[in-house]
Amino acid sequence: MKAQKKANGNETRSDGLIKPGHHGSLLDYMRKIWERREYLYQVPKHELRSQQMGTVLGNVWHLLNPILSIVVYAVIFGVILKVDRGVSNFVAFVAIGVFVFSFSQKSIITGSQSIVKNRTLIRSINFPRALLPITSVSTEFLAFLPGLAVMFATCIATGANPKLSWVIIPALILVQFIFNCGATLIAARATARYGDVKNILPFVFRLLFYGSGVLFSVDAYVTNELMRNLFVLNPMFNILELYRWAILGGSISSVELFALAAWTICLFYFGVFWFRKGESSYGA
Repeated sequence: MKAQKKANGNETRSDGLIKPGHHGSLLDYMRKIWERREYLYQVPKHELRSQQMGTVLGNVWHLLNPILSIVVYAVIFGVILKVDRGVSNFVAFVAIGVFVFSFSQKSIITGSQSIVKNRTLIRSINFPRALLPITSVSTEFLAFLPGLAVMFATCIATGANPKLSWVIIPALILVQFIFNCGATLIAARATARYGDVKNILPFVFRLLFYGSGVLFSVDAYVTNELMRNLFVLNPMFNILELYRWAILGGSISSVELFALAAWTICLFYFGVFWFRKGESSYGA
């Protein structure tokens, strides 16, 4: 019978080898991720530099893609289809929706592939595998920051006045980052186990895009209370509502605040817990 002992939070066998995928308790696991926080900044920084190296405009495309989307959506939905009912500043409304939604969408879809694309690295080095999907979120976060500046510039240029509630935007970004990490950890393990998930996620986000009020005011079109409550169950809707309330003003309900807090806490905790459970299988 092989004797086992605990050493420095790792399960070490009698032959001196560490059991694959073992990183101690959940707290030890989180501590090891935090100890490697420099990785979560340096790798995304270099990743962003290399993403558009083959194009003339380079990383400007990180801004051009959502800007062009805003122009297209504003023209089609605001000018042609006239779905700007209940919105006084439709361009700013759409800008917030597109940039904020894109941050979560890109984080989760890109992060879902982080385990599959890094199997060689996983087989070579023992480290908390959660670093890989969280790094994908960090990469999209760095790409989101210039977009955030463009978003505010768009809002100001179209008539939005700076207000005190703008100071809570950093807290909202932190909440969204934590939310994205939890969802990405779940998507990464699901994709590593079932390859079809990568083909399903784009359709899920397409449904979420039109079901989160990115392009229209839910309050202006949905008058049925039951239907309105279904929107509140959508975490992306609550994220967008909070950003728009903080930047453009209006009202926000305590239900939306509670729903987003519940989604963020539960999703992050379950994401870390469930992802960690599969650590030993990711190199297979």
